[in-house]
Amino acid sequence: MKLVLGASQVGSSLPASWENSVAARSLLVILAHPDDESYGLGGTLAKYAADGVAVTLICATRGEAGIDGLTPEEAGLVRERELQVAAAVIGIADVRFMGYRDGKLALADPEAAVDQLVGVMREIRPQVVITFGPDGISGHPDHVAIHQLATLAFDRAALPARLFYLAPSAATEQACGIAPTLETPGGSVAGIDVGAHLVTKVRAMQSHVSQNPPYPGPPEREASHLACHEYFALARPATAGSGLSDLFGSFAEGGDLRAG
Repeated sequence: MKLVLGASQVGSSLPASWENSVAARSLLVILAHPDDESYGLGGTLAKYAADGVAVTLICATRGEAGIDGLTPEEAGLVRERELQVAAAVIGIADVRFMGYRDGKLALADPEAAVDQLVGVMREIRPQVVITFGPDGISGHPDHVAIHQLATLAFDRAALPARLFYLAPSAATEQACGIAPTLETPGGSVAGIDVGAHLVTKVRAMQSHVSQNPPYPGPPEREASHLACHEYFALARPATAGSGLSDLFGSFAEGGDLRAG
């Protein structure tokens, strides 16, 4: 898959009324596998769902390669069911699958995949889109591929919206065991306080039973072990703002503190 990603001209100056158009706020998250939504950013998705934001999840695959001893078809059915349970826990309103095979996303026809994503973006018209950054957090080829596809689709959809990349942090280290780097692709980093939603995040993680969740104990106890913030780097539009505490909010002065 060869894609050419360029800086978007969309949203270089979002409409002045953008932040106030909250009557029907919408967030679209585009990821590769069942469980991606819970482990790295489940607290953020739960927070916005609880705040009344319509959250839509696009999952590129059904995680068919993720269960030893099962055929891809069998594993895909199990993991799809687990994702539906996790989505209900989090409050995700709409779950959609692109239909690609786990581990093979980089071989997908990029034009067809991008067209699929653009269609959904123009249908639901989200104010915020989230996907992986160029490193895919863990470096998984499917994570990197969905980053490329989602970024190109965002640029083509030409919506007055923000595109965020999941940023390396203590939360992502807990999710996949890979220590975060200091380099974050994108612009301003938004730190979302998810402390009030960590029990929900644990319950969502535990819904993915086939993946042997790393926090298997009582959710109230396990929540105390999780980072209280999840971080996102603003990729589109380019802005001089330095800090965000709300993906839909205004910029304010602030540092990049991703330790907890």
